[in-house]
Amino acid sequence: MLGKLRFFLVASSAIFMVSLSSVNAKDIPDFLKDKVYSTDTSKCGDSTEDDSLQLSKEGVFGYEFGCTFFGFDMEVDKDTGKTYLAVGRANCGDDSGVNRPDLITLVVQDETTISVQSQNEYTIAEAQQLISQRLPENVTIADDFPDYISRDYKLCK
Repeated sequence: MLGKLRFFLVASSAIFMVSLSSVNAKDIPDFLKDKVYSTDTSKCGDSTEDDSLQLSKEGVFGYEFGCTFFGFDMEVDKDTGKTYLAVGRANCGDDSGVNRPDLITLVVQDETTISVQSQNEYTIAEAQQLISQRLPENVTIADDFPDYISRDYKLCK
């Protein structure tokens, strides 16, 4: 029995890792193709030790942090044929070595701005709100989990 379980876990892991391979070029939202966006355009292409992040077709990356995209679901405008919304399936991790899955919503605001929302951050914010309503003495917990990924990103020149 233990042998079958071990085989199942190894096989499942292998299948999952194969599915994490790079995203097919045709499956990338057009607003990410050959473009990079940043939370601070003065830091485009820079890897300084601050909280700025870069968004590209590969994922969202910053100092000691990264979310790698391994697939997208997209909404396309029927009239223009352009993608205006995408949900990226991502694997995120930081320098602690902990990795976690996330769904990251990318919404085109205009030609130079993408609004990004992490499902994990949204869930944490909702939980914080519930905690602060039910346990007001624990309101300081909200300060420990600021939005990190969820911000507006501007096109790098």
